[in-house]
Amino acid sequence: MSKITQTVTHILQHCGSLISDEKVVIICDPSTKNIAEIFLQQASVITKNANLHEMPLAKTHGEEPLEEITSEMLSSNLIISLCKFSLAHSQARIDSGKNGARFLSLPLYDFELLSDPSVTFDFKSQAPVVRFVTDAFTKGTVARVTTSNGTDITLSIDGRAGNYCPGFVDDTSLLGSPPDIESNVSPVEDKSEGVVVVDGSIACPEIGLLTSPVTLIIREGRIVSFKSDNEHYVKILDEMFEGADSNRRVLAECGVGLNPMAKLTGTMLTDEGALGCIHFGFGSNYTVGGINKVDFHLDFVFKEASLYIDGEPVIVKGEVNEQPN
Repeated sequence: MSKITQTVTHILQHCGSLISDEKVVIICDPSTKNIAEIFLQQASVITKNANLHEMPLAKTHGEEPLEEITSEMLSSNLIISLCKFSLAHSQARIDSGKNGARFLSLPLYDFELLSDPSVTFDFKSQAPVVRFVTDAFTKGTVARVTTSNGTDITLSIDGRAGNYCPGFVDDTSLLGSPPDIESNVSPVEDKSEGVVVVDGSIACPEIGLLTSPVTLIIREGRIVSFKSDNEHYVKILDEMFEGADSNRRVLAECGVGLNPMAKLTGTMLTDEGALGCIHFGFGSNYTVGGINKVDFHLDFVFKEASLYIDGEPVIVKGEVNEQPN
């Protein structure tokens, strides 16, 4: 068995919890069909009920799949989305989850990512740490994030539950995106105030790994300005985030990366999950505990951050401050 097929089997069995009597549907688009066929081949070794469906290339994250694919999703135990753009925020994914379907969201997968050590990590070994941070978010009312580079921002998380995202799916956790291991929360949309200095990556093809920091000024929960020595970054972001009143500018997520094997690469799933990094997502959060509904979500990743919840240190310079019992 090749290294790639071993990794795919690890994703199916360890991350997807796929067993022999289950139905799995694999969804791809023309850009990922070659990888999807390997997933189908390995899934067919585990179960006789494995199916592959190709949909047209979407224009953005969250677009709805074709009707026949939605029907397949609703009757499946495990759904693997290898589409370039994520289906995680689609209504089809939400409805299939209500039916108990587990969903592995694997956007932007390629052979390079399948060769990355972060994908073959023992995700279940990190679950207690993810749960610890998630519980801290759920119990908290105010979060503060700081870095030595100048980040200092306060978020209201009162009444918002933390999201447990351990990188694998089972009966208790229906959505996962390995190699991303994280805990996150959707802050109250109009209560974030402060400055964020992004020195890691901006998870879109136009930018990726940063060569110069980008500073975000946040007022009443929205980005009011982008600043950087790299004027190209500012131009891209100003265009992407539209006008000052656009709901794309809402600070929608505070996430903590918890995969010890993940490094910053400019790819969304490794960067969001990289241990020692925190990311802020802007745009949509209505499917993960918030109320902002918009067809856009973009993550900004920064390094060696500290996270305080109700004044207590949960993350200190990228390190989890207190290991769970």
